[in-house]
Amino acid sequence: MPARAGGGRLPLFRLLPGLLLVLGCGLQDSALVECRCTPDTNHALFPGCPRMVAVEANDGKGWVTAAGDTLDAYWITAAGDTLDPDVDWVLVKGTAVRWTGPVGSGGPLSTGVPECPSGQPLNLFERTRPAYVLLNLQRVFESESRNVSQYLDQLAVDFTFVPDPLDVQNHPEVYAVGADTLWGRDQERAFAQAVLDPDRIRTIHFTRWYESSRDQRIASEDQLLETFIFPYEVEFTEPPGPDGEARVVAIKGWSEIDLVTPTLENPVWELRQWRDRRDAATAKFSWGELRAEFAR
Repeated sequence: MPARAGGGRLPLFRLLPGLLLVLGCGLQDSALVECRCTPDTNHALFPGCPRMVAVEANDGKGWVTAAGDTLDAYWITAAGDTLDPDVDWVLVKGTAVRWTGPVGSGGPLSTGVPECPSGQPLNLFERTRPAYVLLNLQRVFESESRNVSQYLDQLAVDFTFVPDPLDVQNHPEVYAVGADTLWGRDQERAFAQAVLDPDRIRTIHFTRWYESSRDQRIASEDQLLETFIFPYEVEFTEPPGPDGEARVVAIKGWSEIDLVTPTLENPVWELRQWRDRRDAATAKFSWGELRAEFAR
């Protein structure tokens, strides 16, 4: 974590910005491809990139680097390192991965190196109708190319997920009851990175999702908000373990999803709030419990 004003230890990469790490990145050593690792990088394509498990905003107390710069936001990797997205990037070339310095020091921000891709782009619906967002979510989950960026594109900036009260009670370490938002966009990004990672989940199959002919749809008076209420049932199959068996995580319950658009003249719908309810008649997981498991 960056040092607060007044002292503290900085991560190794801040002390040694030119450190070179030899790691596999899914490219040949002689490849000319260069790219910057980001929280949305596809780890199946670039396993050398560190997993950035959270995106934290400035807590109002002013995180300060050794150079005296205040960070508005930073990334946290699975190894516990902290990256300032404005100046610190991880550069991948062939199988070499290195931390870069700030702009002007020869880093990729000063040379226009692109971000590492988050996956093959999917052919999704234009979000001109609210139901298309729900269909896009299913498509991203079920596709072999699970594009995290395209998943996040379906979500509003102020996106929130509201778990079932029992899931909040059972997982207080995940759902911060005292916070203004139990689960926001940053938490959803980390969840998407985990559950859409083919190294952790091999296949995802929806046996029940929104169906226009069967499920409830409620529109607001100004037609700028629509709420969809429907049952869901999804299976997540993990890669086989040492015994050759693959665990299947099945979830079942009810979703209430609010979709909004700023205008009807040129609508672009996005998901603002996702409320989850467990199926009390089954022992299967809910969306809330699945998120809690992958947040660990």
